[in-house]
Amino acid sequence: MENAPEPTDRSCFADAPLTTNQRGKSMTNPKKKSYYILRIALPVAAAVVARYLGLLGIAPSFCGLIRSIIYMDLMLAWGFSVRSRVIQTPVRKYLTAVSVLEALWLLFRTVKYYFNTSVFLGRMLWYLYYLPMLFIPLLAVLIAMSLGRSENYRLPRRVLALIIPTALLLLLVLTNDCHHLVFTFSPGQPPTDAGYDYAPGFYPVIGWECVLSLAAFIIMVKHCRTPAQRKITPLIFMGVALCYSVLYSLDFPGLNFLAGDLTVVQCCLFTLTFESCIGSGLIQANTGYDDLFEACSLGVQITDSDYRTRYASRLAPKLPEEMMRQARSSPVKPDPNTLVKSSPIPGGYVLWKEDITELTAIIEELEETIGELSQRNFLEQENYKTRQRIEALREKNRLLDLLQQQTTGQIDLLNRILEEYENETDDAVRRRLLAMTAVVGTYIKRCGNLLFIHESTPVFDIAEFTRCVEETFYNLELLEASCGYDIPEGARIEGADAIRAYGILERVTEASMESLNSVWIKGRHGEKDIRLRLEVCCQADLTDLSDIADGFSVQEEHIYCFIIILQKGGERP
Repeated sequence: MENAPEPTDRSCFADAPLTTNQRGKSMTNPKKKSYYILRIALPVAAAVVARYLGLLGIAPSFCGLIRSIIYMDLMLAWGFSVRSRVIQTPVRKYLTAVSVLEALWLLFRTVKYYFNTSVFLGRMLWYLYYLPMLFIPLLAVLIAMSLGRSENYRLPRRVLALIIPTALLLLLVLTNDCHHLVFTFSPGQPPTDAGYDYAPGFYPVIGWECVLSLAAFIIMVKHCRTPAQRKITPLIFMGVALCYSVLYSLDFPGLNFLAGDLTVVQCCLFTLTFESCIGSGLIQANTGYDDLFEACSLGVQITDSDYRTRYASRLAPKLPEEMMRQARSSPVKPDPNTLVKSSPIPGGYVLWKEDITELTAIIEELEETIGELSQRNFLEQENYKTRQRIEALREKNRLLDLLQQQTTGQIDLLNRILEEYENETDDAVRRRLLAMTAVVGTYIKRCGNLLFIHESTPVFDIAEFTRCVEETFYNLELLEASCGYDIPEGARIEGADAIRAYGILERVTEASMESLNSVWIKGRHGEKDIRLRLEVCCQADLTDLSDIADGFSVQEEHIYCFIIILQKGGERP
């Protein structure tokens, strides 16, 4: 048991004594174990001497108080030691509660024998012995159930329900004066622990203590992965505690002289049982750091919050405080092939070095490779941009070829009209020729738009076709022709049909421009198509164009009707 000051946090390094020299070499195991054994053995020896002096009648009260203070100090010191050694938070809390209950047990005993003058108060303090006697085994069960769990683990309610029978049995003992079911007293004698007998209620109390103790040990053994021989020591102490309780109850001859103080013996045996559980690995503890750092082949060291080295391995580098502080924010390189990193821990920092020789070599190779790849990547990017420009030019040329193929006749017609315009002297004829040029030029432009749109999407809104018709009609009005259209909105049509319909309109217009009076387009929705009715009134004979549309008829003299079907490609979403 380590009589250490209470740490300010959960770290085992926060207030631990400095056990390393400048190179981090720890004390040897024999010296360290002898040191801890001496720290415990001396107070215990003093307490034993004080007990026998009191039995011989030498200052019994003073010797008794000294003994009580020594043992209470040892129990509390063990509790503080547990707080700095045990890893799991729930287990650490339960063991701390055990040390407090042991100290309370000793306190009750001390007040009862050295400060009490009342028979009733003495009897109540005696009953209160069963507070630690019942709840320490219960805490042992809770400790066993918490082993191997995470820090946030909470015991299930069915386990915590064990508190209920334990509390009821304690209440049974504390209210013994009302029913005498646990202890009975001789008639005519003061009701004290000097003369009593066990009543039937005493055996459930003792039996419950034994059940909880055995259950705690069985659960710990079941969950422990340590070798079987390391589990023997806790079992020995637990067996001694049970045997002592039985022998004490039977008033075994000579036991009172050798170990007659039940409270002290049981507190020591409980403490030794839990401590042996820690030592054997049944309860996990973060001890043995000196041995770990002595055998560690890594360059690691642990410092306190002021960067004073507390533990260091043999290969730990000597680092100035300034470099340690720099490593807190980012890794530092004391040399090109070494990297020192730091991480905060409760109460200080852990620093370790990493040999980055291979990593440095790899980084250098990577840098060379990256340089080569960057150069190659630059050339590839330039080649890719060049290919993109070539592909773009090819696409433009393809679209221009497509447009030229689609509008070859209009281009030739436009050239003839312009030649006539150059040779014509009559202003009225020249204006009409310019109007015809505008109509043909509009078709070339708008047909190109439809072709480009059709290349990107085969289906588009009928509004694109409507705008083509609108611009053509606007220019036909320059020829003093009456134009009008009524085309449905909101439909989506096949691009190829739109180009074909616009081409039909252009061919009819070109054939009738010389004598065109009026042109009218009306469309109506069908289930799967839109039917356009193109009516043209002119002096020219358009019967030769009867096969270019989906339907043709002559309504009256010089009035021709063309039916054009546009397939729908899906309505507007």
